[in-house]
Amino acid sequence: MTPVDPQAVKHSQDKPTGARRHGTTHGPWVLTSKAFDKLLANLSPDRDEAGTQYEMIRTKLVRYFESRGVGSAEARADDTLNRVARRLDEGQQVENLIGYVYRTAYLVFLEALKEPGHDEIDPEKAPTVMPEPQFEDTERERRQRCFDQCLSKLTAENLELILGYYREEGRAKIDLRKQLADGLRIPLNALRIRAHRIRTYLESCIAKCLAQMA
Repeated sequence: MTPVDPQAVKHSQDKPTGARRHGTTHGPWVLTSKAFDKLLANLSPDRDEAGTQYEMIRTKLVRYFESRGVGSAEARADDTLNRVARRLDEGQQVENLIGYVYRTAYLVFLEALKEPGHDEIDPEKAPTVMPEPQFEDTERERRQRCFDQCLSKLTAENLELILGYYREEGRAKIDLRKQLADGLRIPLNALRIRAHRIRTYLESCIAKCLAQMA
């Protein structure tokens, strides 16, 4: 069975053109130079290369939100990157930064669906944001595609549950899981069981998808 990774994002004051100094759809947190520098450092130790990668990722995120029919695509792309920068600045360890950015973008997309006046679309018809080859190897690229396909088969409730269940780390994760359980009006143990069942399904689905690609 293929395991699902729950984690499944030179100093300068200059910033690439896509950087924004404020959050756009997720609270008042302000992007600082320190947080932005940490994000760039996680992309590449070379400042120029990091800036190039940042712009490429931001462009992909803009296309991602545009293709899924949500408004303010550029603002949502900035919001996604700001959230990732915030988590890194708070000390969260991220092994697969591109995958983390992708999962964060998916959460921003889910939040956009709840906004008034949004017309829902079929998620299976919406293309995914795939990282450039230099960011991830072929195997990870296939896994990411399978992960997205399997996520799209979940109900909206199960999708929000599983993404929320693995969204944070440490104390924040515990608090969020309590909130999820309270929102569903079920005990924490029942939430764990549901999350385990969804994860088991995803592991099986991803394994079958990868086997078909082999």
